[in-house]
Amino acid sequence: MIQQAAGLATLVPFDKDAFGCSMISTAQAYGMSTAAAQFWVGNGFAVRRQDSTVTLCGEVPQASAEELREFLSCIGMRTLVCSQQNSHILSLPTAETGAEMELAGQISAPPEKLHFASAVPAEDDLRLREMYEVLSACAAPDFQVTPFEPFYLDMSHRIRHRAVVCAGAYRQGKLCACASAALSPARMLLFGGAALPQVRGTGAFAAVLAGLVQKAAQNRAVSLLCGEYLRQHYQTFGFIEKHTAGI
Repeated sequence: MIQQAAGLATLVPFDKDAFGCSMISTAQAYGMSTAAAQFWVGNGFAVRRQDSTVTLCGEVPQASAEELREFLSCIGMRTLVCSQQNSHILSLPTAETGAEMELAGQISAPPEKLHFASAVPAEDDLRLREMYEVLSACAAPDFQVTPFEPFYLDMSHRIRHRAVVCAGAYRQGKLCACASAALSPARMLLFGGAALPQVRGTGAFAAVLAGLVQKAAQNRAVSLLCGEYLRQHYQTFGFIEKHTAGI
């Protein structure tokens, strides 16, 4: 039986992979039932809805597949993000596939002075407007950036509630590489990373990832989700494949 999640404690058992980390980080920032996000739990799985995008974590038993398919339709799902195993159980078509990867060692990176975003930015802090400009400059068919206002409102809210940390590297006074990490008690999930073409291969992006890990990983496992074509790229940083993901 699928029911509304009663509290954050009901999501803690799912803090085992990238999907669970993302879900718990959102709940820590927004609460359990707001206009921004809603959460439900079933037999061995949990569901988060943000607008028409649904994230599914845990393992869906075959006996629950029909009920969950009907439930996802009822809550207005247009896009589902989940493991490929769960998409197979639900018999849903997969538009994109990628890999969930986990850091297996230390990220080797050159020394770099990094700037971090904060709830009340000081002069030396990473500015979300600059971060958005870098992400927009690196936009591609498989790397889309939302309009600035929802991006800023969401990121500043999650930073303020310590559910997300963001870092960036500057060259010649201009932000050239940046990334973010969602935080849950057991994991951190790297996301929203990009480097301008002119600094790729110089170690700037590796330095940003290493800085995020150093600042926030503590005893957390470090995960990321990436497209198939980036799998080898992140392997060079020390990530290994954990699961296959589907959208």
